[in-house]
Amino acid sequence: MKRPVFAWTLATLCAFSLPSHADEVDDAIGVFMNEDGFERQDVQAVDARLLGQFKETGAMRPDGAASPLEKALLLIDAMEPPLVRTRYMVRYGQMQQEDTPVSFVTVERYNLGPAIRTMVAQDYGEENTAGPEEFGVGPHVEWRIVTMPLMGQSAALLEVARREIPEKEAGSVDCAGRGCLSLDGSLDTVREWSEAPLSVNIATAYSRTNEAGSPVPALVAAELAVASGIATGDGGEPYWTGPEQPEAARDSEPFLFVTVDFDLGQDTNVDAALGQTLLNDDSLAETWIRRNQFAGAEDVYWFTFNTERTR
Repeated sequence: MKRPVFAWTLATLCAFSLPSHADEVDDAIGVFMNEDGFERQDVQAVDARLLGQFKETGAMRPDGAASPLEKALLLIDAMEPPLVRTRYMVRYGQMQQEDTPVSFVTVERYNLGPAIRTMVAQDYGEENTAGPEEFGVGPHVEWRIVTMPLMGQSAALLEVARREIPEKEAGSVDCAGRGCLSLDGSLDTVREWSEAPLSVNIATAYSRTNEAGSPVPALVAAELAVASGIATGDGGEPYWTGPEQPEAARDSEPFLFVTVDFDLGQDTNVDAALGQTLLNDDSLAETWIRRNQFAGAEDVYWFTFNTERTR
């Protein structure tokens, strides 16, 4: 029996209540979804594909506890052909509709396979280099989702849009302090990290690893959220509390960022970081947490970096 799919629009929600800032949120959603190059997607169809990433649990939706960050990362891999060497960039903003946060999430996936193949061919010769398919063939893509907590979900999909990122534009975009297509800009190079004695133990309703044994990006983002204090979890699925609304944020401006490097080095590993900016803090301007893990290994290495506020 096919599972009924749940999809709402902001107009539907407003039929039940007319909060004082509904018009501002609605306008922000329109701007966010209709920016040049984006095509709005069928929310119900995308939601069905996204649900396919979760394990069946019976009558309840299995994605109820999944955060906006997890859903964005699961969605982009569910809706796009698989790639082996990628860099993900998530940009998160939110607006308050009365006491309810509405999340504006952009997730980008950059295909670094061609750039890595070019580098290998230069070092070892074209005749000793595998074909393009072995490194991954596919465009750079960007998805946008708007979510809010609703009907037992931490992040119910309200709107979805997609576009492809031109190569020239992809080469000029910043991904957490380095070029999104840069092979030299590892997370080691962008901040002076300090080792941190952190340990995160959570469960997920989706597969934690891929076929190669690497942690999937959504799991990485979930653990980073717990380590950053914007989700809570101890052995079970994490509960998304969300970041504090920054006083300096304007409309849907992003202030929280997640970047994930997936198998971009000589060793198979996943290196990721979550940063919060525009903090409501007198001493800190930014705070970052980093998570590093090699494929097939149980050990996870944690690091932190803070930027003090200048006065």
